[in-house]
Amino acid sequence: MMTGYGLEYLVFSSRQGKGSVSLPRSASYPPGGRDCFRGDTAIGKRSSSRTVKVKKEVTGGWRKLHNEELHELNFSRYIIRVIKIKEVYQVAYVIVKSAISPRPANWILERSIDGSTYRPWQYYAHSDDECWTRYGIEPTRGKPSYKRDSDVICTSYFSKLNPLEGGEIHTSLVVGRPGANESSAELLEFTLARFVRLRLQKIRTLNEEFMSLSPGLDDASVTRRLFYSIKDVSIGGQCVCSGHASKCTQNGKFGRAQCECQHNTCGPNCDRCCPLYNQLPWRAGTPSDGAQCEPCQCYGHATSCRYNATAAAAHLSRDVYGEYRGGGVCINCTKRDAYRILVGKPEGRNAHTTGINCERCEDGWYRPKGVSLLDPAPCQPCNCDNKPGATGRCTQDGDSTGKEAGICECRVGFGGPQCDVCAPGFRDYPNCTPCPCDIRGIDLMTDCERSCTCKDNVEGERCDRCKPGYFALSRDNPDGCMQCYCSGVSRSCHSSTDLLLETFSALSGWLVSDLAVSRTVLPSLDTETRQLSVGNYELPGVESYFWLAPEQYRGNLLTSYGSNVSFSVSWVVMRGDTSGRPTVGPNMVLIGSNGLRLGTGDHSYKPPNATLTIPLHEDAWYHIPNDIRDIIGHDYHGAPASRDDLMSVLTHVKHVLLRAKFHTDQVEGSLITAMVQRAMVGGTGSVTHLVEHCDCPPGYTGLSCEACGYGYTHVGPSPGQGECRLCDCHGHAPTCDPITGNCAACEHNTNGTKCDYCEAGYYGDATQGTPSDCQRCACPLVEASNNFSPHCELKSPDENVIDYICTDCPQGYDGDHCERCSSGFYGTPEEPGSTCRRCECGGGPCDKRTGQCLQCRGNTGGWRCDECLQNHYGDPTQSDCKPCACNELGSEYTDGCHAETGQCKCRERYIGRACDSCQFFLWGYMKILVFHVKIDIQHLKACIRDAVAAVIPNILQATWNAVEYCLDICLATKGAQI
Repeated sequence: MMTGYGLEYLVFSSRQGKGSVSLPRSASYPPGGRDCFRGDTAIGKRSSSRTVKVKKEVTGGWRKLHNEELHELNFSRYIIRVIKIKEVYQVAYVIVKSAISPRPANWILERSIDGSTYRPWQYYAHSDDECWTRYGIEPTRGKPSYKRDSDVICTSYFSKLNPLEGGEIHTSLVVGRPGANESSAELLEFTLARFVRLRLQKIRTLNEEFMSLSPGLDDASVTRRLFYSIKDVSIGGQCVCSGHASKCTQNGKFGRAQCECQHNTCGPNCDRCCPLYNQLPWRAGTPSDGAQCEPCQCYGHATSCRYNATAAAAHLSRDVYGEYRGGGVCINCTKRDAYRILVGKPEGRNAHTTGINCERCEDGWYRPKGVSLLDPAPCQPCNCDNKPGATGRCTQDGDSTGKEAGICECRVGFGGPQCDVCAPGFRDYPNCTPCPCDIRGIDLMTDCERSCTCKDNVEGERCDRCKPGYFALSRDNPDGCMQCYCSGVSRSCHSSTDLLLETFSALSGWLVSDLAVSRTVLPSLDTETRQLSVGNYELPGVESYFWLAPEQYRGNLLTSYGSNVSFSVSWVVMRGDTSGRPTVGPNMVLIGSNGLRLGTGDHSYKPPNATLTIPLHEDAWYHIPNDIRDIIGHDYHGAPASRDDLMSVLTHVKHVLLRAKFHTDQVEGSLITAMVQRAMVGGTGSVTHLVEHCDCPPGYTGLSCEACGYGYTHVGPSPGQGECRLCDCHGHAPTCDPITGNCAACEHNTNGTKCDYCEAGYYGDATQGTPSDCQRCACPLVEASNNFSPHCELKSPDENVIDYICTDCPQGYDGDHCERCSSGFYGTPEEPGSTCRRCECGGGPCDKRTGQCLQCRGNTGGWRCDECLQNHYGDPTQSDCKPCACNELGSEYTDGCHAETGQCKCRERYIGRACDSCQFFLWGYMKILVFHVKIDIQHLKACIRDAVAAVIPNILQATWNAVEYCLDICLATKGAQI
């Protein structure tokens, strides 16, 4: 630890004799102003007061700074203190101790790498308000705290007046920050420094609060007595070792610190992997992850290697555990024995190796069988020179052809270990001219000196074509050609040469399931690595669980036949000494809609990860019995799968399961990638010859005749099983749904899932199978204006004469075809544009054609019964007309009145609707008695008084005189006298 350096006292006063410097109290003057000066010119004779006490101490990976590592001090109105460290450190804390003055009020702690560009570590202010006004930063109240690893805060916690002397400021740059325990990259960068600067900007005084209020307290005689005093600055830091060293030491005469690197790292700061440890890229270490550099596997034939990202992505580099993981590429494999060079011994022989891992011999050399790759000199010369058919090279160990190592590589047409005979398909050694045969189709165990000997599934004079029912002529196929599958409905097929492979990959929609797909859980997604993860606890009671592929990986996979499915996984095994072991089980399971369940693979793998490549070819697949619900032990193997088995499953894959469990003590599994290849038009990959293209019979379509053609539907338990039959649409639809058989787009005015009935507005028997099965209804005409029923149907389907009846005639229409109007309606519906309308006769009948009312009700009359009869009045629309009944005496005439109100035309001095009242009451009364009551005039006089008294009780004498006068008039009119 850099435990610091001690400045005995830095005291600045105004007295020249004591070697002091005048510092104004206010910190408002900027650095470099006209009052700036260097402190060393003013200190003078009191230079001894700047003596630095040095105590050399080295403790582990920490060290104390020395006096010679400090810059000269520069002072102005803003006091700036710069501390220079010999090299870059990760500073953990800075402690400033005051001497005989209070701690500074305002100041800034800064850092720099190059000594010219400084960035703040922390701001210190006299008050929280000054954090805003001076520095523009929100204050951190109370004890300093941090939200981010690179937070630069402002605090007034260390600017208090007390103590007046010996106050300390402890600034921690690590403790309390979020990444302190993990040494985050942000925190590591934040603490790097070679220069530490203290910018003192304001002095803390005892009477500061009153200086601005009391004149005379802030004059020069007072401010010259104010000063800063710092007696010690301690800086704690750590060597920059990138998390790969626990200590550092002094190195050489310059005394620079150098990390004692661990984890196979090298460099002064452990910032790179050592030469032979670049299998994975270098990473900085953390307390939880040492990020150890892993060794490259060069089999002792190289002294260094480099990391290559391309080799890592393609899984071309093998690590020391034998797994293709990482991207270490060995450098100079042909150097002499690398181990002898490393241990300082003579170089020995040249290894003659090459390759990413020095795993191959150079051209012209080979590794004999049984010789280890670790052998100092594993490669031997081929001895294939001066052979007429040899190229000078020979078969390397691990050659994909399976030939023994050391066999000479022959020119075209030559064969044998020494290339001294003609190769199969050639004749006439040493010329070795091609046989008149197709090399792909002949038996390589026989010669062709006389004729071509074809493989089992090949025919032709040159063995250049497949037999009927076979396709994909290939030299690698021992039978020459594969049998056509064609869903069992055809024996004629050929290779789909117009299709190219395309790779598909996605990590959305995946689930985790048991083997029976009866229980599923949703995995979690790591947002940083974009990997899916599942815990072993999430499927309790399930021994082997699988990644369940989403819809994009399912369905028709016939175009994937012969290609590969590849997926990368990783898993975490419980730590500690347990009895756990790697498990075995199918790496991939296909479950078809036909009920078959096929699996492939039964290997175990070393943790923590693996990349599995699975060929979609029947050679590697087997049946998994349906009664197997979980993979426990080795009892999941059924019979080997045939080509027909695999093709029937690929016709419609219901589920794709990828292995997720690899160890009995596995606690977590992750899916990194999952890729499937499909052949398609416009693909960007290679041509595939193993996808068949069948010549399908009528009713079938698809590359393997797996689907029903236009006009046909599938009849059977599942796709690929059953047969395709003509759509049962009675000749009224060109096609139907290939799965359900429901007819699509019925024609000829038919409807229904089988087009077996006429659509609305048509009649007939749709099952007859002719375009004229359904005729348009005429109700009564076919024109839309006079076709009044939306539905009709056959009247007598069983009779020879086809007739129909309109079933939805609207109100007002009658007849089988809506051809006449109902009672109470009139019109001619059989005439275009004519309709049936309701009779407007107040409920009475009307003429069926013209609508003229035949019988009006309620004293009405007219064409529509829309007027009252003569000498009647009222509302004819309601059939409510009454007689006028005009009074003969009071009316001018009695044969008419107002048509609406019924008012008669009255004579003079007569009133009332019927003119049956006098203008005066008694006059009218008399008229009634004389002319209407017909009372006997002789008797009238005797009873008049009683009659009038009954009408008008208590009648006065004057009133009675008036009555007699009116009575006389009435009697006079009759020609009589009282």
